[in-house]
Amino acid sequence: MSIAQQIATPTPSVRTRRPRAPMQPVPERRPGYALVRIFGLIAVTSLGAALIAGTVAIGIMMVASSLGG
Repeated sequence: MSIAQQIATPTPSVRTRRPRAPMQPVPERRPGYALVRIFGLIAVTSLGAALIAGTVAIGIMMVASSLGG
């Protein structure tokens, strides 16, 4: 077998379950929980953006007040 054939040959996937192990039930869907997490991420992101904007504004005011005299 050539090197090109060895590279092109897919590696067998690792089994995630033993052949005789019982099947696991699929977790139930929780769309409400997903929405709460999304809204939480949006809230944390907007809070971070507001804090950064406030820090920049205070910095600009400090520079402007020191230049004014």
